[in-house]
Amino acid sequence: MKVSLEFLYHFRCDRCDQWWSIADIKPQIGSDMTCPHCGHINTVESIQTFLEAAKSSCLDKLPDPC
Repeated sequence: MKVSLEFLYHFRCDRCDQWWSIADIKPQIGSDMTCPHCGHINTVESIQTFLEAAKSSCLDKLPDPC
């Protein structure tokens, strides 16, 4: 069996707050991305990994007791 890995990058527009995804093309910090919804040109400020995002989400918190 062969397995391949796909990287999926999610973007959220600074102006309209809509999001879109692009697969396998890693954005570079400082590069511009045009929002496909409103046409606003956004600048990539940082790239947050899944693990970094999970640190501040419910994924690392214990569930409420019943």
